[in-house]
Amino acid sequence: MMMVKGKICGRRSKTWSGFCANSGNCNRQCRTWEKALHGACHAKFPGVACFCYFRC
Repeated sequence: MMMVKGKICGRRSKTWSGFCANSGNCNRQCRTWEKALHGACHAKFPGVACFCYFRC
């Protein structure tokens, strides 16, 4: 029997506003407010945004 691990999908945070300078704060907000697995700051034109990662 073959085991398949869950795929992780990311999307821009729906609760974060403004420039994302600290991935730790982004991670905490994604996990607490959006029930994501984790979060991180990533460059996204026109600046840096908080992205949350979920199982798809």
